[in-house]
Amino acid sequence: MNATDLLPFWVEPETISDWGSKCQPPIAPAWYDYITNELHPDELIVLFRVIFPAFTTVGSCTLLKFKTDGFSQESLSNFSERAVSYSQFESEFNTLKIYDLFPFAAVSTEHSFELAALLLKRSWEISLKAAFPEKKFIVSMSNTDKDYGPTISFHTFRDDDIN
Repeated sequence: MNATDLLPFWVEPETISDWGSKCQPPIAPAWYDYITNELHPDELIVLFRVIFPAFTTVGSCTLLKFKTDGFSQESLSNFSERAVSYSQFESEFNTLKIYDLFPFAAVSTEHSFELAALLLKRSWEISLKAAFPEKKFIVSMSNTDKDYGPTISFHTFRDDDIN
């Protein structure tokens, strides 16, 4: 028997394991039962808009649609043309800070935020490849104090990305 896992780094979050251990009888692994007992389908639906985002293309730039809402095509074009490079513009515009996505989360360890960033990085890689099979993207994840915790971003791979 062979297992294939697109998310080999995935582990059940400690809070979910703890929830399962408090159930009667205890549940392990608890993640599936947690979904069936605690989550509403609408929560899954809205979360998937971040997991598999829609994209907007403006000129040669590919941008997260949920971040372009409220901007005109003209203003986005102007911003991209005034940037040091299209890659830098895309990367900065497409940045998502995990702390900003979950500002009120009571999480006992940083690992939950880091794993969320890794999962989003992977899902964005899959989404970009599916949406734009002819293009190559660089999806990055970092976790530094400068970044304000786990952060993901992407930009189109361009010849000027080769150093």
